[in-house]
Order: sequence, then C-alpha cells, then structure tokens
Amino acid sequence: MSKPQLRRMTLEDLDYILPREKVLFADPWSRRSYEFEVSRNKFSLPIILEQDNSMIGYTVIWKLYGEFHIATFAIMPEYQNKGWGSFFMDVLLKEADDCVIALLEVRKSNLSAISLYRKYGFRTVRVRPRYYKNGEDALLMQRHLPYSPEERQSGTEHDNH
Repeated sequence: MSKPQLRRMTLEDLDYILPREKVLFADPWSRRSYEFEVSRNKFSLPIILEQDNSMIGYTVIWKLYGEFHIATFAIMPEYQNKGWGSFFMDVLLKEADDCVIALLEVRKSNLSAISLYRKYGFRTVRVRPRYYKNGEDALLMQRHLPYSPEERQSGTEHDNH
C-alpha cells in the first residue's frame, strides 16, 4: 500500500465527487460551485486525499486575508471512522502557511464532525441561525494558527493574540 497523497482537485474528479456529495451532505454543493472553486476562484484550494488511486476524502479551502476557511471537508463513507478524518485534518492544517486563523461552519447536529474539530483546537465562536436550507443552525468554529500535530497530542493550543 502506498503513502496517502494530496493533490489538487480537477474537473474530472467531479463525476466521482458529486454523487457522493449527495450521500454525505444534506445540502450538497452543485457541480457549478465545484467548477468555480476548481477553475476560477483564485483564493480556493480544492484538495483530494487519495491512496492507491482511491479517493479517501476531499476539501475546499479558501485562503484569504490571513484566514484558512475550510469551506467543505469530506471523508468518503467507506473510509469514515478509520482515522482518515484526523489524518486529513493534520495534513490540511499544515497547509495554512501564513494564515493566522482557521474557520469552518458545521451543522449543530453533526456531533462526530464537531468532535473531530474540537480535537484540533477549534472552538465555537458563534451560531449562524438557519444557515442550512432546512433551517438548521451552523456553528462557526475557529482556532488560532500555526498548527502542529504535537499540540493535538499534548492537548495544547497556540494563542496568537
């Protein structure tokens, strides 16, 4: 088995991602949204995590104004609950470069995702009321950067105030 790799998402990946997006999310992103992120958004970093030509997960990050905004983050259903979410988050946060804060929104009911994000030092800073199409609230979570895997293991977090 080869080492997991990160690569940039391509338009060709969308035929594989979009059907799974509908399984993974109650409000899936559209083809048009992904096409914009892959082809035209200069602030976007659309990434695939794969191993042995199998897609394990994918994400879209927006890097702008010192923020590392995780716009979407997914692990394929067959790879969930096997440590891949943690692996992917470790690798992603190292890509934050000169960003000072990481942000994301998550459904208030998505307890497994909230647990993962908390493990990485994300804290709820605000509730976005009725953020999702079905009226569910989103939690806006953030953490200060830089990030190192050692801090997750020690339970500490940098404070860059």
